[in-house]
Amino acid sequence: MRITGVEAIPLESPVDTIQMKTGKKEQSVAVLPVLVKVHTDAGITGLGETLTYDPSGREAKFAAQGVRSLERHLLEEDPLDVKQRWDDLYQHVKRSGAFKPLSAIDEALWDIVGKNAERPLYELLGGATNDVAAYATFPHRKPVEELVEDGAWLAESGFDSMKITVGAGVETDRERIRTVGESLPSGFGLAMDANTSYSFSQALRLARTADELEMEWFEEPISHTDIDGQAELNRRVDVPIAAYQSHYPHYPAVDHLRADALEVYQPALYLCGGVTAGSRVATLAEAFDKRFVPHAFGPLVNYAASLHVCVASSACDLIEFAVYDDEVDDPGEYMASPYVANQDEFSLDDDGTISPPDTPGLGIELDESVVEELRLD
Repeated sequence: MRITGVEAIPLESPVDTIQMKTGKKEQSVAVLPVLVKVHTDAGITGLGETLTYDPSGREAKFAAQGVRSLERHLLEEDPLDVKQRWDDLYQHVKRSGAFKPLSAIDEALWDIVGKNAERPLYELLGGATNDVAAYATFPHRKPVEELVEDGAWLAESGFDSMKITVGAGVETDRERIRTVGESLPSGFGLAMDANTSYSFSQALRLARTADELEMEWFEEPISHTDIDGQAELNRRVDVPIAAYQSHYPHYPAVDHLRADALEVYQPALYLCGGVTAGSRVATLAEAFDKRFVPHAFGPLVNYAASLHVCVASSACDLIEFAVYDDEVDDPGEYMASPYVANQDEFSLDDDGTISPPDTPGLGIELDESVVEELRLD
């Protein structure tokens, strides 16, 4: 089998633009996918995806151009040799920084491998290990009273935990997490994400309150590049320190693990290097007895790839599930990718778990008419 072409399709955001505020920074965030198709002479087409946030669409178009620039390194190569293709592309990407294009291409190659073998991807990654539950995350700051109501709503819908944003100031956030945490249904977990907005001393003060509340984790409390600071926080508080969504590929995980900097590793497959790099982070986390809970905010092709890696990792029992709209009837219904015809197969099960389809590859079926409607270029 040989690769005959690589297609990159930037798409409009299927969900409304979100106003996000972290600390003093406020920005408009959209969910703009870049869908990638890798074509072969065997008639098998692999699907992959990366994610951009710029509402103007410029970042999505730039990422699509990055995919097209890598095509020449793939033509006439064997798509089944995925790890060799990854290594070859990495030699170019590590200088240009085009990890989003690499990630989408890698996912598409793994999709081809699964389709060629007529088996779901997680089986080719070693098979299912754990049941994977989903935690709900709200991508925008909400008033405390709404979060309390949402917690009860999510619990009734099958979720057993949720994540909220912090970063408005230590005292404000202390009151916020206390009010929410003490008002949630019994046994319902709460995590928080500061998006690297705090200094070490500020994060330490807030983390001590999180200890009192027995929170699930404290995500990106300080700069993601401050490994020593994360390690010191991890040593001094009980709340698990989580991060890694801003890192690529899997190599920085070694430094974090040696420093004992994190308890929860959260690579974003659309950035870190796709299934290949994400699986390697999972293996490293397992070796050090840490948790693997990937950052899975965004569109469904990438989400499917993340879910397959989760199911096949014994270090993973949880995956992110973004709830973009609190007006929907069912928050466990996947809604961010209307161009996926079988989107409903990736919804939360009644027991709070989520699993990929048992169809070949990633298990994604496209609605090409919707793809064309959303195409940016």
